[in-house]
Amino acid sequence: MRVQFKNKFLTLTLPFLLWTALMIAVSSTPGKKLPEVGLWNFDKFAHWVEYFIFSFLLFRYMHLGRNVSMAGTLKLGIIISIAYAGLDELHQMAIPNRLCTWQDFVADTIGVITGFYAAYRFYRRKRAA
Repeated sequence: MRVQFKNKFLTLTLPFLLWTALMIAVSSTPGKKLPEVGLWNFDKFAHWVEYFIFSFLLFRYMHLGRNVSMAGTLKLGIIISIAYAGLDELHQMAIPNRLCTWQDFVADTIGVITGFYAAYRFYRRKRAA
């Protein structure tokens, strides 16, 4: 039982916690200059990637690590992830030379939805095999 807990921690919990800590560290780092605000640029792609990975790892943690059903993982995980993205954007208002923009939040949300969709498809196929 103890070995199983250690394996779940190392393979499911720790990657999620490390990614989240990295997101917090990057989000809390003051910018050297204000980023370009536009509908689409590299910054929006970075937001998408950040939240795609976050959501995929959260799906794994909830579904495999905490034994939450796929439906429950999708519902609760998407709500948690989008709320976290919104709080992260608001948090950046307090960081020098960082912006809180609706465009970043939209890119984050698209990353959340596509990350959960990819994880759902991946683990559904894996379960069927």
